[in-house]
Amino acid sequence: MYASRATRSGFSLVELLILVATIGLIVALLLPSVQQAREISRRMQCTNNLKEIGVALHNYHDIFSALPYREGGPGQHQFNGGPIAPFQRLSGLVALLPLLEQGGVVEELQLSGQTKTPWESNYQPWKHHFNILRCPSSPDHYLQEGIGDTNYAFCAGDSPDTESLEPRGIFGLVNHATFDSITDGASLTIALAERAFPSSKRDKRNVGYGSDPETPAECAVTFDSFSGYAKSNPAPGGRWSDGGSAFSAMNTCLPPNSPQCAYASHEAQDGYYTASSEHPDGAMCVFADGSVRFITEAIDCGNQGAQAVTSGPSPYGVWGSMGSKSGSEQTPGA
Repeated sequence: MYASRATRSGFSLVELLILVATIGLIVALLLPSVQQAREISRRMQCTNNLKEIGVALHNYHDIFSALPYREGGPGQHQFNGGPIAPFQRLSGLVALLPLLEQGGVVEELQLSGQTKTPWESNYQPWKHHFNILRCPSSPDHYLQEGIGDTNYAFCAGDSPDTESLEPRGIFGLVNHATFDSITDGASLTIALAERAFPSSKRDKRNVGYGSDPETPAECAVTFDSFSGYAKSNPAPGGRWSDGGSAFSAMNTCLPPNSPQCAYASHEAQDGYYTASSEHPDGAMCVFADGSVRFITEAIDCGNQGAQAVTSGPSPYGVWGSMGSKSGSEQTPGA
C-alpha cells in the first residue's frame, strides 16, 4: 500500500503578497542610496570638467600672457571705434578649444576663417557638443536650436555690468585680464561657475527680460514660482559659441540658484546672471588658481538691497568678494 502525501506546488496568495511587499520595501530603502551614489559620480565628473577648464585657462595664459575674453573675436569692436561687429560676440570657449583637446573643431573654424556669427545654427563647428562643457547631472536644455550647449559660465564679477570693457571680475567684453590683475588672490577669485539649463518656459533658470532691476533684491522678486517671469528668455547655456551675457556670463550678486534678470531685451546686455546647478543646495566654481569648490546657497551675500559698486569692497558679502578680482575685501574663512 502507498501512503498518500500532499505536495506543495507554489506560494500561497498571502506568501506572494508578503514577498512582493518585502521586495518593494528593499527597493525603497536602496533607491535613495543608489541615486545618491549616481549623483556623487556625476558630480565628480562635473568637478573634473571644471578642473580641466581651469588648466586650459592657465595654459592659455602661459602662451599669450593673458586670459581669454569672455566675449570678443576678430575685428575692431564698436566700443573701440569700430562698426557693429557681430563676429566679436564669440565666447571665450572658442579661444580655449585648442587647449581643451578639440583640435578637429579648431581646424573647421580655421577653414572658414571664423567669419560666422555665434548664433548661426547651421554652421557646422557650432553644432558640436562637448562632454567637457556638460555637467552629467544636468538634463538637456529644453530648447534645442542646433548649437551645442554648455553648463559653465565666465565670472564677470560682483556687478551687473557684465558687458563692461573693465569688469569687476576676470571676464568681460573684449577684455583680456592677467593673473597679475587679480590682486584679491587667485585662490579667492572665481573664474567660471556652473549655470544650469532652464527646463521649461516657467523655469527660474531662464532670464527675466526688461525688468531693469537696480539691486539683487529687486531682481529676486521678478520671478513668480507659479507663472515664471513676465518675459523670459531661455538663453542660459544654450550656445557654447556665444559670449553674450545671457549665454555665457555669471556674476556673484544673488546667491546660487536665484532668479536672474537682464536689462532691456537683448542677449548681450548687462544683468544679474546667477550660478546654478542640478546639485542640491548650491553650485560648483573653478577659481583662478584652478581649484574647484562647491558654494552653497546659504553663503553670505551681504546687502542684497545695495547697488553695485565700481571700486572697493563688494557690498554682496563673501559671495560678492569671490567675484571681484581687485575689491580688496577681507574674506573670512576663505
